[in-house]
Amino acid sequence: MDNGNQPGRTARFFIFILTAIPTIVALFALQAFQTSRDGPSTSATYSHGLLHLTIPYHAARAGAGKLTMEVLDPEDNVLGRAERHVDVARGPGRLRDEIKLERELPLDDLVWHRVRYRFEYDDRKTAGLAGTESISRIVRRPVIHVLGQQSYLTGALAAVRVIVTDSKNKVIAGRNSVQIQFLDGNEKPRPLFTGQINRRGTTEAQFHFPSGLVGSYQLRYAVDTLIGSTEFTQTVRLEDKVSILLTTEKPIYQPGQTIHVRALALDRSDHEAAAGRTLTFEVEDSRGNKVFKKATKTDRFGVASAEFGLADEVNLGTYHLRALIGDAEAPANSAEIAIHVERYVLPKFKVAIEFSANGKRMKRGYQPGDHVTGTARANYFFGKPVDGAEIGVKASAMDVTVFEA
Repeated sequence: MDNGNQPGRTARFFIFILTAIPTIVALFALQAFQTSRDGPSTSATYSHGLLHLTIPYHAARAGAGKLTMEVLDPEDNVLGRAERHVDVARGPGRLRDEIKLERELPLDDLVWHRVRYRFEYDDRKTAGLAGTESISRIVRRPVIHVLGQQSYLTGALAAVRVIVTDSKNKVIAGRNSVQIQFLDGNEKPRPLFTGQINRRGTTEAQFHFPSGLVGSYQLRYAVDTLIGSTEFTQTVRLEDKVSILLTTEKPIYQPGQTIHVRALALDRSDHEAAAGRTLTFEVEDSRGNKVFKKATKTDRFGVASAEFGLADEVNLGTYHLRALIGDAEAPANSAEIAIHVERYVLPKFKVAIEFSANGKRMKRGYQPGDHVTGTARANYFFGKPVDGAEIGVKASAMDVTVFEA
C-alpha cells in the first residue's frame, strides 16, 4: 500500500474546503433573506403621483436596516426615490413604502417604467434583499365594467350597472366612488350621476338623459378608488321615439269619396302626448304614385288630421297611408296603414245585431271568458225580412291595428 501520496491528497482536500467556504457562506446568505415565493407577490398602486409598493419577504433573522426604492425609466434614469430605516421581523413579512415621482405621470406612461428596491442590514452580517420589477406587471389598477344599452330615449330615465375591480378582477376594498358625465361636443360636461360603490364593487346608477337631443354622444365614467383613479368613455345614441296610432273612418273607399285620416302621437319616454311635432301625411296609390302629401303639426293632445278627396277616375287597389314625424325625407318615426279603393254596390238590406245577457236585456260590455249571445236581424230597407240568407259572424278588435278576435 502506497502512503507516499497521502500528504499531497490531504493538502488538496484542505485547499478544496477553503475554496468552497465562500460559496457556502454566500448561499447561506442568499437564503437568509428572500422574497416570498409561495405567498403573495410584489404589488403596487398608483394615485396622484405616488407609487405605493408592497414587497413580501421571508427573513431568517430579525434586524434593522435601510430600505431604498427607486423608479427607473427605460434609460435607467431615476424618476423618484424613497429611502428610510425599517425593522424587519423574522419569518414572513411585508416591506411597504411609497415613492413620490419628480413629476406626475399618467398611469399609461408609468407602466413602461421599472421599480428597483434594496434592503441592507445595518450590521451587514447577513445579505439583504434586492430586486427589480416591471411596473406593468405589479401595478394594481382599477378597471371599469359597464352593463348598459347602446341606445336610449332622449329625455328618458336610464339605468346602468357599473362594476369596478382591479386588473386581476378582484374587488377593491375601501370607500370608492363613481361619477357619470354626459359629453356634448365642446360644451361643458353635464353630471348625470355621482354615487358610492358598494362592498361587492358595483353600483346601480339611474339618471335622466337631456331632452331634445338626438344622435351620438358620449358618457364618461370616472372612478376614484384607494388604488387609483381611472376613466372610461362609452358612445351612446339618443333616439326620439314616438308611437303613432294612424286611423281612418273605414277600411274601403270608392272613387270620388273623401278619406278622413287622424294620427295620435305619444312620446315613448314619458307616455305623454307629443304636442307641437311636425307630422306629414302621405298617400301612395296602388301603382306607387304619391297622390297626396300634407305637412301639419300635432295639437296639445298629440293629434293631427287631414282630408284627401279621391278623384272619380283613380287607380283601384290597395293604397298606403303614412304618417311621418320629423324630416319627411328621413323621418325619425313613422306609421303606415293600408286602405282599399274599389267600386262596390251598397247592400239593399240592413243587418242589425242585438246583444243580450241570458235573453233579458241589451249588453254593451264583456269580460274575458264571458259567453256572447245575441240576435241578428236582416231586413230590406222597405221593411220586409230577408228570408233564407246565410249568416256568418266574425269578431275583430283594434289597438294599433285591426286583428281578428
